[in-house]
Amino acid sequence: MDLGFGNTNQVVGNAAASTLLRATQAQEEAIASEISKYDALLECNDTELEKLRERRLNQMKAAAQQKSKWLEFGHGVYSDLSQQQHGGDIAKAFFDAAKKSSRMVIHFHRPTTRQCDVFHAALEQLAPRHPETRFVKINVEGCDDIREGGSGVGAKYLVEKLGIVVMPTLLIVKDRKAHHQLRGFDELGGRSDFSVNELAYVLGGHDALTRKEEEEVEPSFVSGEMRGVEGVNSLRMMFGGAGRGGVRRGGYDDFDDDE
Repeated sequence: MDLGFGNTNQVVGNAAASTLLRATQAQEEAIASEISKYDALLECNDTELEKLRERRLNQMKAAAQQKSKWLEFGHGVYSDLSQQQHGGDIAKAFFDAAKKSSRMVIHFHRPTTRQCDVFHAALEQLAPRHPETRFVKINVEGCDDIREGGSGVGAKYLVEKLGIVVMPTLLIVKDRKAHHQLRGFDELGGRSDFSVNELAYVLGGHDALTRKEEEEVEPSFVSGEMRGVEGVNSLRMMFGGAGRGGVRRGGYDDFDDDE
């Protein structure tokens, strides 16, 4: 289909059209699902409606209690682990956070690396949107400073044990296990101009968060439609944490500190 982009940009035009089509289909499916729910309600009698109402209230109460617990554990905000308790011991703060939160996204960053600012901005937006996941950051600047009392000791320990070799790196932790690493922007089309929804889609593919409706639209770089335009890698080959970009084998994949 010729979208008037010319021969050079035809691939880009086709990718844009495909993305728009997927978004439209997702909206249509959501509308159809809502209509089906209303149809089912119309067919219920008073007793069934009362049971449905009670079940829904119980679900809402449980969800509210769970959210309150998450917020108590630091979810809902993008926070700096070095500013937590444990006297600045980043490793200790890391272990403590991993014990309390079943899903975490940890941004290993360096203030002097400009690409880290891209993730800072995106994670600031994702944290309040996804209270089911805790979003934190660890500054590895000066982690080679191993002088007694130096704040770099804990960071150096984590960097070595977790195999953090690229700045920036997003480490996904699930149930106290290092599940996957997003190293740089490789899984985001190799570009720094990805949207927050696109990052959420990638993180959701690794079960780091539960995608919302607007985050379910598959980015063009995932299916490889932009391959050849910017030389992107396909995300599908990476989901599951087993391939390139996964955690270092033989590294620190299970969080059991010495206590």
